[in-house]
Amino acid sequence: MGIITRVVSSLTKVFPDEVMGREIHNASALKNEPFSFQIAYKKDSEWPNGISFYTKIETELELSDISVYKVGYVNVLNPYSNRSDKHFDRKTVGLYPDVLYKRNTENEIRNDGFWEPNYFEINEDYTLTAMPCYNSLWFTVNENGRELKAGDYKIKVTFFASADQSEICSSEIYLKIIDKCLLPQDVHNTSWFYPDCLADVYGLEMWCDRHFEIIEAFITEAVKHGQNMIYIPAFTPPLDTPVGQERKTTQLVGVEVINGEYIFDFSLLRRYIEICKRAGATHLEHSHLFTQWGARFAPKIMATVNGEYKRIFGWETDSKSPEYAAFLKAYLRELKILLNEIGYGKNILFHISDEPMKEHIEYYKNAKSVIQSELQGYMYGDALSHYAYYEDGTVDVPIVILESNDMEKFIENCDNLWVYNTAAHVFNGLSNRLISTTGARNRILGTQMYCTNTKGYLNWAYNFYYGTLCHGMQTPLQSSGNGTSYIVYPHTDGTPLLSLRMKVFNEGIIDNRALKTLEAMVGRERVISICEKHFGKVSYNTCPTNDELLAFREDINNEIAANL
Repeated sequence: MGIITRVVSSLTKVFPDEVMGREIHNASALKNEPFSFQIAYKKDSEWPNGISFYTKIETELELSDISVYKVGYVNVLNPYSNRSDKHFDRKTVGLYPDVLYKRNTENEIRNDGFWEPNYFEINEDYTLTAMPCYNSLWFTVNENGRELKAGDYKIKVTFFASADQSEICSSEIYLKIIDKCLLPQDVHNTSWFYPDCLADVYGLEMWCDRHFEIIEAFITEAVKHGQNMIYIPAFTPPLDTPVGQERKTTQLVGVEVINGEYIFDFSLLRRYIEICKRAGATHLEHSHLFTQWGARFAPKIMATVNGEYKRIFGWETDSKSPEYAAFLKAYLRELKILLNEIGYGKNILFHISDEPMKEHIEYYKNAKSVIQSELQGYMYGDALSHYAYYEDGTVDVPIVILESNDMEKFIENCDNLWVYNTAAHVFNGLSNRLISTTGARNRILGTQMYCTNTKGYLNWAYNFYYGTLCHGMQTPLQSSGNGTSYIVYPHTDGTPLLSLRMKVFNEGIIDNRALKTLEAMVGRERVISICEKHFGKVSYNTCPTNDELLAFREDINNEIAANL
């Protein structure tokens, strides 16, 4: 008996019964580019007992530059929506690969056997067993984006039996590191961050020391994987909340009312922003200043008034309220001072109201007028669908839903376009990162953004673990979700478990950087011609196969190498 292995790309899904991708042997990357691949494995017989094993990596690269994960399966009971197309790995209920369990790259091996030898990896949380079904290991070279030495490298992974340390099999891939660095990321990328979900998952009081430790762990991984903008709940976000009801108070800004004057305590907000800065986030994103779906009311604002902590604004507050306008003006004036002190200055996006419709435009304009005088020169924008909000200058940064009927108008006329999507947008080739969709559908967004000259991407959820409209709580590893509301899983130790979707989405952001790197060498016209050679005219409905996208990226790398 032995183990069967196959080296496959990061876009391949390895299901228990099937490896949905061809084997690869060669690949390339730029000097500061993270590169991922997988090794699928299973026992070569139907005998039910598994084969315990461990692995060793041989390469001329520094082993510290290789990260290793065990790919875990999650339950998916709703793999697709009513409107869906062909760009799914599967549409059946079952186990899907997604969660990544971090392993040590190097381990000391010890014999723990009593009656017979039994060799195990010391201090390894996730041991390995080959079963009659497939599993996989995920490898990321240069996860931290260091500048590696150019050259050709073989990466060999050998499987050893835990029973007697005998060599079972080995797999290898050849990686060419091209003598060129990616340009820095210049597209904005944000997925909304929810500290309240972390407090509830881990049973903590909001803003206690342990809560901040966990927040920092989650933000750090977000930034490491291409998210350069972090959402800040200065006040409880008026998102996913039923009209007239409240969600858990998530307010970083302390407010006290004394003789009609507002006194602000920014100590918690400063602590939160400094976490973002340590993690390397280049931009911040302020919580929405008016309620979702129309900007008709104020968000929940808590304050201490005559010694009593209570709500001073909320659903009872019309957004045209002069009292709320006075509060916002006072707050924004002091907030700008804090942002300058910490070093963010105007690198912050302000939101007015999420997803306003055509009928809400007058309320939206009024809400904008309240803050406009205080936010001259700052970015402010929102998720929306209608070109009218941008056409008359109401919205500075339009964050347009991918399915918008006005998308072409935005692309042709807007020089500050952002885009967003949700779980519902899995038709007509629209990009998405649901667990069940293909890797290429997830990753292609970076190329789409380049070809359409899009400046930013927003997703509503990095770690949203509540149910619809914040009712109930779900534990992602045990739930039946499709991944629309999270791309990381909460580990028991207070750190995030990454997902392969998160890795693949970041590869799309890296593709965007690679295209701009090549553009700096040969010009945009030449880069667009390569894109169109592979995909035709690229739009947000362009969705290649995994192999087509991988071939495209290799073509880009070859062009970069040829023009050094």
